[in-house]
Amino acid sequence: MWEWVVIAFCLLTAALGGTYLYYLAHLLLTIAKCPDCGRIMQKVLYTEWEDTQERHIVYECRFCQAKRIRPLHKGKRFTMYP
Repeated sequence: MWEWVVIAFCLLTAALGGTYLYYLAHLLLTIAKCPDCGRIMQKVLYTEWEDTQERHIVYECRFCQAKRIRPLHKGKRFTMYP
């Protein structure tokens, strides 16, 4: 009886560990770097206007964006970290 409990616990641990490793690998492989300065870029969601449902997901570098005088996109900006 205890063998079945130990086997079930090992299978559950292996399944949860596998999903965590998949999530971690996916996170590390989707990180984008800025071609100009080499820093990690942020994932940003832009919504144009409240009337329309236009949405743009853009990767942008905070360091390079701070050097520019005016932003490239207009509308609401929601930061989604990588």
